[in-house]
Amino acid sequence: MIWFDISKLEDKISRNELSDKDGYNYVLAFFILSVLVMSISSQDGNAWIKLLNCFLLVLITIWGLDGAYKANTEIDGKDFFKRFFAINWVIGMRLLIATFLFGIVIAIISVAVGNHMDKSPIKELISTIFMSLISVIYYLLIIKSIRKLRPIVE
Repeated sequence: MIWFDISKLEDKISRNELSDKDGYNYVLAFFILSVLVMSISSQDGNAWIKLLNCFLLVLITIWGLDGAYKANTEIDGKDFFKRFFAINWVIGMRLLIATFLFGIVIAIISVAVGNHMDKSPIKELISTIFMSLISVIYYLLIIKSIRKLRPIVE
């Protein structure tokens, strides 16, 4: 993996020497960095829960992307990025809407019961567990969808 030398990367891409595995490593690194930045920059809260959240999301991201890549390899190993990002979009939209609707229900219940747990560590822990569960479901759905694909016939 080339970390800083853009000219070297451009040259490698131009010579068609960037393999799907190389591309996968860049996507994995991007997703891990994104999870780290989002986890670290989140609202103030319990540092241990924040660390747990970060750790879980990084592990889930590595597991999920690796599972998706391996599922694609089991089919025919072709067009991983095209397949992954297309499937990712549809599943992401579905989960976004489902999570939003679930959030509305939780907000209504929390207003009805009272918001006495606004900044409590228990609420942060529940949020961490919920985000981890959504992430696992997200990757399981992507892996399942990739496994349903048929090999490209040439």
